[in-house]
Formats: sequence, C-alpha cells, structure tokens
Amino acid sequence: MSATFWKVFELAISVWENILLLEFCMDFMQQKPKGKKGKILWGIAVLFGLIFPALEKYPALYDRWEMWITLIWLFVYLMVGTQGSVLRKVTAAVVARAVLMMVNTAILFGGSFVLQESVASFIQDQDTVRIALVLLSKISYFFVGKLLNSLLFERENLISWQWIAMGCNLVFSIIAGDTMILVVRDLPSVQMQEQKWILLCVCCIWLMCLIMYFIVQQMSKDNQTKLEYELMKEKEKYSKESMEIITRSNEELREFKHDLKNYLLPLQEAMETMPQSEMVKVWEKINQKIEDVQTLIQTGNSYVDSMINTKITLARSEKVDVKCTILSKMEGIDDLEFCSVFGNLMDNAIEAERKVTEKKEIIIFVEEKMGYLRLEIQNKIEKSVLNENSSLNTTKKDTSSHGIGHKSVKRTMQKVGGALKYYETGDLFCAEAVFPIK
Repeated sequence: MSATFWKVFELAISVWENILLLEFCMDFMQQKPKGKKGKILWGIAVLFGLIFPALEKYPALYDRWEMWITLIWLFVYLMVGTQGSVLRKVTAAVVARAVLMMVNTAILFGGSFVLQESVASFIQDQDTVRIALVLLSKISYFFVGKLLNSLLFERENLISWQWIAMGCNLVFSIIAGDTMILVVRDLPSVQMQEQKWILLCVCCIWLMCLIMYFIVQQMSKDNQTKLEYELMKEKEKYSKESMEIITRSNEELREFKHDLKNYLLPLQEAMETMPQSEMVKVWEKINQKIEDVQTLIQTGNSYVDSMINTKITLARSEKVDVKCTILSKMEGIDDLEFCSVFGNLMDNAIEAERKVTEKKEIIIFVEEKMGYLRLEIQNKIEKSVLNENSSLNTTKKDTSSHGIGHKSVKRTMQKVGGALKYYETGDLFCAEAVFPIK
C-alpha cells in the first residue's frame, strides 16, 4: 500500500475519532447540535481535531500534551455548544477521553495477546492487520460509548431485547475483527488482494452491526414518541375533566347559596322559639352542606389549577382525605412538565391508597425556596414499599401499558435539570420533586 494511502487513511481515522469523541460528549450531555449555529460549531470542532495528526510528527510534544489538548478542545466545544453545569461538561470530556484510551489499549493488547506479537509492531507496521485493528478500535469505541451512555441515562427507554441487540453488536464486531486478523496473520499464503476482500467482508459485518444499532435506536425513539403522545392525550383528558369539575363546582355553589338562604330565613324567624336540639340539627345540616362543596385550588396558573383540582377530586371520589398546601404562584416553571410530574405522582399515590384499608390520606405540599420549586406528595401506607420494591417497578402483569408513569417522571426531571427522590417516614410514602425556576 502506498504512502499516499496511509496518509489519507490516518487523516480519515483522525476525523472519525474526533466525531466519535464529540458524539460521546453530546450523548453524555443528553443533547444534539441544534440549528445552523450548532452544526457550524460541530464542523469547526471536528476540523480543529485535525491538529492531532500534525502533532504526531513531534513525538515528544505529542506524548506530553495530547491528552490535555484533547480535554481542552472537548471542554471548550461543550461550553460553547451545549447547556448544563460546568462540572458535567468537564466530566463528559474526561470520560470520553478515558473510555477512548481504555478501548484502544484493550484492542491493542488483546491483539498482541492473540497473535503473540508486540504492541509496537502493530503501531509501526503498515499492513492489513493494522487497518483491521484501527477500525476495530473505533467500532468498539462507538458501541462501548453508546452502551455506557445508555446505561447512565436511557436505562428506562430500552427493553431487554434492545439491550441484548446492542451487546451482540459489540461482540460480533470484535469477533469479526479478531477473526480477520487471525486469518491474515496465520495464513501466509493469503495474498494482498485476498486480504482486501477479507477486510471488505469484515467491514460489511461492521456496517450491518451499525445498521442494527440505528434500527434499535429508532425503535427507542418511536417508544419515546409514543409515550409523549400518550402524555399529550392525558393532558387533553385532564383539561376536559377540569372543565367538568369547574362546571360541577359552580353548580354546587349555586345550589349551596340557594339552600343556605332557605335554611337561614326560617332559622332567623324561629331562633327565639326553636328548641336548642332543633337548632343543633339545623346547624349540622348547614355544616354538612359546606363540607360537600368542592373547594377549588387557585394558584393563578389555569392549567396547573386544572390538573391539581382534577387529581384532588379523583382522590376524594376514592374516599381519600386530601390536604393541599401551595405556597407558590407557580411562575417560572414549565406548566406542562410540572403537570406531567404532578399527575403521575398523584396517580401513583391514589393507586397506593386503594390498598390501604383505614384512614386513606394524601398530603400535597408545594413551596418555593432558593430559586427552586419543591413538590412533595405523601400517601398513607400499611407496609414499606421501598423495602419490597426499591426500583418502584409496576407490579401489574401488563408491563407494556403500566409502569409508564414512573419512567415519565424520571425522564421529565432529567429533562428540566431537576431532582427526584423517594423515601418513607413512619406510615407515609413520600415523593419529592424539585424544579429549577427560570
């Protein structure tokens, strides 16, 4: 193979490695380049990475500064092109570089062990084996990066067979690369042309693995789109229910006003002659009427009010005593995200109260504190939930249509940069969600 071929090959590999590093960092940040500006920044970052092949001509400089230049390059791109905390951006750059080094090292030393040759020979020799090792290291880094980020941030999005498919892609890629290397090295009679065909076949296998990975990813996105569609349908349902609640409450208020007038007028005339026992009965009826009238929560945010009142009414229809305290005007938050979290947590609390035999109770508390909105929902329990089901997986047989709420809450809190915590205190199960206020 000519010197020109190897120059082009090294340059292409360098560009590919830069793209893989940037892709790893973006997956770690859970973001994608947005708009024209984002794509331009992405392209500039990839082109800037071409400095590394030039640095390799100066081994002393490259060995000493390559790691730091890589980290600074990734960090600067993340600072300019992504949102999030500085700590997370630093972590993304460091982890991307560390995983790349570990994968490259593992592939080199694995090949050295299998073929009983030194690592230096792989680096210095310019033959088909070196091409296979370099390609195998990049393919492996791609799959390892995707698996690692999926484990960190997308565990709830993928079902078992999708995890198996992703793992198999990585295993098949490594086996195909190792097989190709062994065939070329162990069979001296294999000619250069035949080696190229073998390399092409292995590349086809790697391409099939990549295609399979993107199919799995697309299915995961379809699942997420389906979930978002279900949430939008849920929002529409809550809006209709809230209108019905408001209409029903207005009717109850009118009836109460009419009945109260009918009670008070004769009571006023008969106060002097009516026996005390009769007076007590009349006042009990009036108190019962007052208790029967729904008290609407009014925060100033109509959609949030609708969601809260809908869920409180639903809980009370299940004979659950609901106490609600809201110390916030609900400003500076995404009402759709808040209502999604609140609705799912309330559904979980109401579902849990159906298992309670005595004194069913739900406590809702919302407050603003130090630039954050804290939502806490407590419900009565008769035995520990976290001890028996710490991951809060659905206990229903139909897992495809149940257990979505908990996943949705976790995903929403990650999306808004908030925090979610579950704990128990006494006979109460507590769900706490903290939202940053914009």
